[in-house]
Amino acid sequence: MGRASFDLSQASAAVKAGGVLSAILRADKGSFYIELETREAGVAELVTSNGRERRSFRDPGQALKVVRELGVATGRFALEEWDTRAPKAKAWDRPDQSAHMKEKHQRADHDAEFEADVLQALAEADDPNTRFIPHEQVMARLDAKLAEIQKKAPQTKRKGHA
Repeated sequence: MGRASFDLSQASAAVKAGGVLSAILRADKGSFYIELETREAGVAELVTSNGRERRSFRDPGQALKVVRELGVATGRFALEEWDTRAPKAKAWDRPDQSAHMKEKHQRADHDAEFEADVLQALAEADDPNTRFIPHEQVMARLDAKLAEIQKKAPQTKRKGHA
C-alpha cells in the first residue's frame, strides 16, 4: 500500500476539517518536504497537484510559510538527512509565470502611480487657492491649438480626397 498524499487543496481541506494534527518539515540533502500527521491516514506527504510527486522546497522558510498558510500551528523538524553542502535543487523554469509576474508588477506600479495622481488631483481640488477654468474656456483653448496645428501641418492631397 502506498503512502498517503495530499496536494495543497486536499491538505487545506483536511486541516479545516480537523484531520491534521501537526506538520513535519523534513530535510533530504538540500531540499525540504512537508509531511502532515493526520488522525486517520498516519503521515501524509504534501505533493504537487499535477504530477503527484513530493512537493520540494529549496528554502525551508518557504516550506514553513506553506505550513502556516495551511493553518497548521504545531509541528517538528526532521533534519537528520540535511546536508548543508548539498547543491540546492534546480529552480523551476516557468517562463509563463515569469511573464505573468512581471506584468502584474508593472500593473501594480502603474496602479500606484495612478493612485498618487488621483490623490494629488483631489488635494488640489480641495485647496481653496486652486483656480478652476470653466469647461467652455478649456474647449475653446483646445480648438484654437488644434486649428494652429492644422495650419502648420503640410497639406497633402491624397488620391480620391479633395
